[in-house]
Amino acid sequence: MTNWSIPVVRAVRSVLIFLILSSFPATAWVQEPSTGTVATTQQVAGQQQNGQAAPTAASPEQPGTYLIRQGDTLWDIANAFYRDPFLWPLIWKSNPSVNDPDLIYPGNTLVIPSLAPVERAMSAPEEAAPVQEKAVAEKNQGQPLTAPPQAEAEAPSLFQRRVSIESATPEPETPSTGSRLILPEDAPVPIMDKYAMLSAGFVSEEDSMDYLQGSPNDPYKGIHGTNILAYDDEVFIFIRSRESVNVGDRFTIYQPVHDVRHPETGRSYGTLYKVNGILKVTAAKEANIYVARITLSFDSAMKGNMLAPYQEPTLIYPAKQKQEKNLSGQILEVTDRRSISAQVDYVYLDKGKEDGVEPGDQFTVMSLPNRETGISMPIGELQVIIVKSRTSTAVVKKSVDTMTTGNRFVYKN
Repeated sequence: MTNWSIPVVRAVRSVLIFLILSSFPATAWVQEPSTGTVATTQQVAGQQQNGQAAPTAASPEQPGTYLIRQGDTLWDIANAFYRDPFLWPLIWKSNPSVNDPDLIYPGNTLVIPSLAPVERAMSAPEEAAPVQEKAVAEKNQGQPLTAPPQAEAEAPSLFQRRVSIESATPEPETPSTGSRLILPEDAPVPIMDKYAMLSAGFVSEEDSMDYLQGSPNDPYKGIHGTNILAYDDEVFIFIRSRESVNVGDRFTIYQPVHDVRHPETGRSYGTLYKVNGILKVTAAKEANIYVARITLSFDSAMKGNMLAPYQEPTLIYPAKQKQEKNLSGQILEVTDRRSISAQVDYVYLDKGKEDGVEPGDQFTVMSLPNRETGISMPIGELQVIIVKSRTSTAVVKKSVDTMTTGNRFVYKN
């Protein structure tokens, strides 16, 4: 099989499996997790690289189990177990406790169903219809058998077409002026997933009147309790910035880290905030107070943490800069006030929406001027992921030297 036909065969295989799955009752896949080993993505990936089978239940007919880790998605888990990420709905269908496929939580266990029944169905030959054969034999009794007219011939089955696709010799491609089929390998991949973007933090002068008031199980009163709150905890929240809050509304939980001053002027430039998680409102308690549940945790939350209405981050895809901008500035702060920033670290810039910065903008970072020559050299590249009024958060894409507060950056044209 030629290289170009492999993606086509994979896509056809996924479609065939979905067609077969639709013929199985939903309860066929809902089974109790086996008592075998609970797998993790690292174990699955490592065993696949070593030529070993991924952890499953004792029998191939029974489902395996998988322990969800931070950052996992159903797409990645399907790719690890089945080598086909497009089969993630099979895992979702087998776990009725997962209401939203985008929301799976570390520490929970998933049932990983076996593909054995599907593979058997795909490889089994079609059975002839005995009633039709008998009727044809009676009709042609005493007469020579003749082939049916071409127009009445049965169309090949899905499985016959699958075999013919895999064994066919591809014809040379001809350019088409119409629409183009985008294969899975052609789909764009964002530079960063939304969970990494949500947890990146930001510098802002904005403040919030809304805050996390505490937990029903908190023995302390007021907003200065010491209890730690995390995923799936029920909490009370105080919302004063909005006239009404509806069940299902989501809020971002964040807290101040420290004040930020401009490295050149020394003036206050706002506060560095870190994001601790997301919560969802479940009920109203009394005036301005609501019951909520933490649905996502990046770090432990506590009483007094601020709240802001949740905004779904805009995914950023690799692309060339569309326009030229005369933009430059300085790094306000680096992650955890470290003096070294490497790839995938976050930095906070002194330019934002008011200056024309947009998500996806790329900047070249310059070294601090040499004391003798005064010359600055390029030492890395940044890409903006979050934009506030006067500041922005960027991820370090390249780094060849130390990157710290005060380094200048220029727009990468």
